[in-house]
Amino acid sequence: MLIHRDRVLSPLLFIAGLWLLISAWTPVFAVNYDNYDADVAKLLQEYQILPDDQGSYAPSVLMFNEAKDSNTLVDFETGLIVLTATTEKVLKQSIIDVLLTHIDPSVIDAKTAQDFGLTNDETNRPFFWEQVLDHTGEAIGSKWRAGKFADYLLKQKTRQNGRLRVSLSMVETHKDIAGGKYVNFAKAASRQHKVPVSLVMAIMETESSFNPLARSRSNALGLMQIKADTAGRDYFSIIKGYEHTPTSSFLYSPKNNIEVAAGYLSILGNRYLVGIKNPKKREYAIISSYNGGAGNLWLSLDRKGNKTKSLARINKMSVSEFYWFLTNRHIRKETRNYVKKVSEKQSKYANLGAQLSVYESSLDIAER
Repeated sequence: MLIHRDRVLSPLLFIAGLWLLISAWTPVFAVNYDNYDADVAKLLQEYQILPDDQGSYAPSVLMFNEAKDSNTLVDFETGLIVLTATTEKVLKQSIIDVLLTHIDPSVIDAKTAQDFGLTNDETNRPFFWEQVLDHTGEAIGSKWRAGKFADYLLKQKTRQNGRLRVSLSMVETHKDIAGGKYVNFAKAASRQHKVPVSLVMAIMETESSFNPLARSRSNALGLMQIKADTAGRDYFSIIKGYEHTPTSSFLYSPKNNIEVAAGYLSILGNRYLVGIKNPKKREYAIISSYNGGAGNLWLSLDRKGNKTKSLARINKMSVSEFYWFLTNRHIRKETRNYVKKVSEKQSKYANLGAQLSVYESSLDIAER
């Protein structure tokens, strides 16, 4: 189902302001947020884009094909695509490019690529196949259809600060479609490392909204937001058996990224969090530690971060008490919210075959 493009939505106001910042390279702190509605101002502050090399944008936001004459932004969380350009001809080409891109990290650098082409040879479908429908409700898979849709969108273009702009929305089920691309990788990694596939998928959606080129300002990369020098090194040293720090190109591969993440989840459960007896409480601890680290979990439970005392306290709690503690008393607000988000998302992936009994057994064996 198409989302109406002529509807005035507050996120578009925020993106318009965002593009003003991008084009002018103006630091966000110079913006007067009083000019925006409260919710828009909050989004604008969260989606800071500054001229640095740290990737200081939200993981769900992808910018690619940045140039003097055009810019394209994709927000995988809200399903918004916004394009600006100096001329109508350049804008039309930018629309066609994003509609037909494969956004495959193994093939292109999304920030510099000029010739996107169609998707990989296996599917012969663009990356946004069925996530974006044209004005007739059809999926876009050819230059002809992309061009026709671009012509339609150009009739709705606006002009701001000397640049032309168009925006389009993905279908309402865009995240379901996007997540479906990675389910087989998640299932394989789940079987390999004996972690619930529902947990892998829920973390993936929470971390990146299925943006394969996600990058946080702390340099966490890819779908599962893996940090090369922490989770990446743990994966290779503990699971693979040798010291190695994975490269960015390695972690931008969806298959590799999911494999490393699932391996790291198993490391958390089998090594760092051993001693939590109840499997469900251990899973909640894994979720919180994936985001905030095991050390911060112990500090949340004991003022000095004593692991033995923390474990004793966890084991005395009921499952519901421990969940309440993590979502209300963990020392990091981000982690409190993270546990809620991941736990809520898990239910939508329950039918994928979580293999929870195998997962529980493996952790029980590791404890003995």
